[in-house]
Amino acid sequence: MATQKEIARIAGVSPATVSRVLNQDPSLSVTEETRQRVLHTAKELGYQTVQERYQAIRAAEEHGGQRAPGAAERRIGIAQMFEKQQLLEDIYYLMLKNVLDEICFEKKWTTVMLFRNDQGHFVKNDDLPLDGIVAIGRFTQGEIDDFHRYTENIVFLDSSPDEEKYCSIVPNYQLAVRQVLDCFWRNGYQRIAYLGSVYTFGATKQLSVDPRFYYYKNSLLARECYDADLVIDCEMNSASSYAAMKAYLESGGEPPDAIFAASDVVAPGLLKVLREYEIRIPEEIGVITFNNTSLSQLAEPPLTSVEVFLRENADAAVICMELLWQKKIHPKQIIISCKLEERGSVRRK
Repeated sequence: MATQKEIARIAGVSPATVSRVLNQDPSLSVTEETRQRVLHTAKELGYQTVQERYQAIRAAEEHGGQRAPGAAERRIGIAQMFEKQQLLEDIYYLMLKNVLDEICFEKKWTTVMLFRNDQGHFVKNDDLPLDGIVAIGRFTQGEIDDFHRYTENIVFLDSSPDEEKYCSIVPNYQLAVRQVLDCFWRNGYQRIAYLGSVYTFGATKQLSVDPRFYYYKNSLLARECYDADLVIDCEMNSASSYAAMKAYLESGGEPPDAIFAASDVVAPGLLKVLREYEIRIPEEIGVITFNNTSLSQLAEPPLTSVEVFLRENADAAVICMELLWQKKIHPKQIIISCKLEERGSVRRK
């Protein structure tokens, strides 16, 4: 079989250019004439790409009903909404990815990280094809289009960009917020503040009302006790929550009875302000967070938090992927239940 080096010699380009053309590298800048010359030469020489060879193995497996001897293991691409520094700040998505890695390892699947290149396209570090992609978080339509360059088997974790087209797994935000507010009300709290982003990235990275705030506001409206002054809008990071909470207290307003922190990531900033103002938890203010990561578990005092069950979310994504391979699934959204883990940051009535 012809090699890329032979194709490069006949087409009059470098072997690197041949490799990038055959693998449809979106960052490659060549003329359409050059691209077609490379493709025509490869076809004339009977060259078969790694992807074509891999797909041939898959087709043979499917036709025979079982994996061919020596065939490649399943390869799952993992795409993250956040870049590395953002993942270090909001460890929820990093934890979700680690759990997904563990499940894939148990199934003897290889996981392959997808990265954004300088042009913002998702790419990977090898030429081997993917059997599927699990996309963690929210992505633009252009980024989703990148995924389709590699596979049609795409499952979304923690977002649902198109319920008619993709399988997706999301937490039950409505249940979670109800658990939070019921806990506060059951223990006598009345003035309940919201600390977090009012608008966050929606399913395709367009700003939209955050589901946690949406259910918080509508639940309070239903009880005729919503107070816009108790909405402390901040970015989902500790620096922003510190600044927003401090500004709220310095404005001279009466401190709320309780605070629903929309993410664990805002908890460190909140706790720092409360310490500076000597406001005690839970004696003077109740606090409940969302995600139940180490940021709430190891806080001082430990914080009551909403557990979103990472393992169950990742398991659901893997099940959907297997059904996609078998072509036995219609696009669906799976909503995973949540549970309030109480640790004493809410006083008992």
